Amino acid sequence: MKNKIIMMMLFAGISSSALAVNVYKDKDTTLDIYGRLEYQFAHGDASFAGNDSRNQLGGRLGIYVTRDLSLLEETKVIGRLEWQVRTEKNDNKTKDKDLDARYAWLGLSHARYGELIGGRTQNPLYQVMRMTDKYKNFTPNVYNYGISTIDTSYQFNRQDGTLQWNGDFDGHQIRAAYVAGNGNSDNEVLDNAMMLSYRKMLKVGDLKITPAIAASEFNRKDNIQKKVTDGRKKHQQVMGGLQFDYDAMSLAVTAGKLTIERDNKSDNDYVSFDSVASYQFEKVKILGGYSFLDEDGQDIYEKEGWRAEAQLTMAKNTYLSVSYIKQLADKNVKTNDDAVIVGLRFDF
Repeated sequence: MKNKIIMMMLFAGISSSALAVNVYKDKDTTLDIYGRLEYQFAHGDASFAGNDSRNQLGGRLGIYVTRDLSLLEETKVIGRLEWQVRTEKNDNKTKDKDLDARYAWLGLSHARYGELIGGRTQNPLYQVMRMTDKYKNFTPNVYNYGISTIDTSYQFNRQDGTLQWNGDFDGHQIRAAYVAGNGNSDNEVLDNAMMLSYRKMLKVGDLKITPAIAASEFNRKDNIQKKVTDGRKKHQQVMGGLQFDYDAMSLAVTAGKLTIERDNKSDNDYVSFDSVASYQFEKVKILGGYSFLDEDGQDIYEKEGWRAEAQLTMAKNTYLSVSYIKQLADKNVKTNDDAVIVGLRFDF
């Protein structure tokens, strides 16, 4: 009888999850369901518009679970599964897959010492990346160029085979991760990787100042066929960001240095830059920013562009947004591409 009641609660929670995120809770256990539905229409020759007009529907569905441990005081098991759902078979982010795992991890959480989790995690570099990842319809993604040549399991801000510690001590947010080369990627060339970040918000009167720094190193196996990675054997990256928030205004700037070591060839060196400024007018938010990825020795940027976006909050967690994307360079070639994207998003 108890199991039937639990199942009824789960189905009731799923059907009305926009209003009830927490679908099950007892003395020791919680289960939350969350997600997103998103429709986008794009016209132009930049972003996903594809030199014409295109519309797509996507979404996310996730569960988050916790269970208190009687064996260890102030400690609980925590777990997260989240999937990306796309209805377009030709979506270049998932190839032929409609369902793709964004996060999948399990671990322990202590009230004082933080979390230790393992699986596909949100990697520590996102402590910096999140500062400018503010748009509803677009992500510049100038941060992680070239990582996937060593580990194809890497996704934007997500990483497989990771053992990660997340600590938060009076606002000092520390993330440290070790990535094992355990055959979890298609090319199976990763030996190991390390990632580390720090973030802290400071208040000066009504002004909030948030600095963040991060670093990572990915290493290729020594005995791997060099042609698999085109000779790329090590990927090192450092990045930092600074965010200012005052009343309804916000400004964030990030920058990074990336070095890819190669066999019997000179290193590939890159410098990344991203920025976003925003202002909130009651239910309307206006954003704009500029970004580039500069490869050493090249006269033209690897990537360069700017964008502007308006977001209307129609209801709680419901947004209508219009974005203008301007691409100025791509793959060290000057471009003059642009696109307009209209999106409707519902987060639950």
